[in-house]
Amino acid sequence: MSELETKRHTSASERLFEQAGQSLVGGVGSGTRSPRSGWLPVPVFVAEGSGARLTDVDGNVYIDYAMGLGPLILGHRPRALIDAVSGVLHERGSLFALAHDLEGEAAAIVRRRVPSMELLRFGNSGTECVQYALRFARAFTGREKILRFEGHYHGWSDAIHWSAHPTLEAAGPRDHPTAVPGSTGIPAAIADTLIVAPWNDVELLEQVFERHGDEIAAVITEPILGNAGGIMPQSGYLERMRELATASGALLIFDEVLTGLRVDGGGAQRLLGVTPDLTVLAKALGAGFPVAAVGGRRDVMEMLADGRTMHGGTYNSSPLVCAAVIAACAETGKPGFYDGLNARGEQLANGLVETAAACGLEACWSGVGALFQLWFAGAPPHDYREAVELASRSPFPTFYAELLERGVLIQPPQIGLFLTSGAHSDEDIEETLERARAAMPAVAEAVAAGRVGPTGGVR
Repeated sequence: MSELETKRHTSASERLFEQAGQSLVGGVGSGTRSPRSGWLPVPVFVAEGSGARLTDVDGNVYIDYAMGLGPLILGHRPRALIDAVSGVLHERGSLFALAHDLEGEAAAIVRRRVPSMELLRFGNSGTECVQYALRFARAFTGREKILRFEGHYHGWSDAIHWSAHPTLEAAGPRDHPTAVPGSTGIPAAIADTLIVAPWNDVELLEQVFERHGDEIAAVITEPILGNAGGIMPQSGYLERMRELATASGALLIFDEVLTGLRVDGGGAQRLLGVTPDLTVLAKALGAGFPVAAVGGRRDVMEMLADGRTMHGGTYNSSPLVCAAVIAACAETGKPGFYDGLNARGEQLANGLVETAAACGLEACWSGVGALFQLWFAGAPPHDYREAVELASRSPFPTFYAELLERGVLIQPPQIGLFLTSGAHSDEDIEETLERARAAMPAVAEAVAAGRVGPTGGVR
């Protein structure tokens, strides 16, 4: 058996999982890192991360493409970031809940990177800042309804955690989807505040505005559908969304929690050339530290100044996270950073397609180099429903499991993502492709045997 085929060890992870389960619900701190989310046979228990690599408690070393589910744009433990944050901690402190110079400095840097954020405030998570964006839109327009799209994830708050990843049976007809709560415990009455539509369909979007245009406070969308496998918007789709929102008096909110400062230095809005009224950033904004931001048009954001539209938080813009934002933006703002990041990602994505083809498998990819997914199909999906259909007959679970055994860590779901970082080198990409070439015959065998779908690779 070659080194690339060496099976990983899991005994220490199994022991920790069992121990944690005695006090921690489900043995993990978030459902996204549990077996039910595909981390099989047990979750990966991390010992440490460095650069583009992770080492688990069993001593297995992985080239990491999960990257903290998006924040680690600079990789694990980037020296410039660690030095900046630890310096502030030692020299100034961790929390004041009072004004300080770093929050204004960090905000000015973000505004320069994303000019549509004329004024902004910091928060602690994407969920929190999305909730604020919805509040601001309702306050500004005097309307209540929010238009959201199937397959888009905007955080777990009761107000918007609907139709993110519904079953197709529950989703209802495509031209008039049902609003499906993403969890038990969410009041059914909230459905009346939402309009749900399929994404990437101009005709159906126009129909929604014809029926409800004067009721809509805001349209919220991921500009690139990262939470369904990196689906790109159809040509002209976001532009038409912008036009319809403006004509109806609704605000356009871009949820750039995943894409902001990851796919481009100015976010997906600069990459795609469409300007929203409000933007939410998180993840790559702090390169691994818990910080988010919500901002946009001056006339909207100025409502917060007198307190009638409330925004607050004890932990908002702490000196530690502001230091992280400043340092992360300095690193990602270096000449050529995003060109290199996306080029290496595209090299990996194209190499995976070629590797699949060499084993007789149809494959393609969607997204951009910094954020993409591999699809075992002739063409990528255009919306969430197509993504679910492709996943239902995909050998992706086998692909994930075989890569994991060979020391390559990716997100288990087919509607997840490959996330690259500034720490990934050309050598890392080539080593990953070498391991993928060793894994792909097992994927072809799974297809031949009919072991496909959401549990096709479970062992």
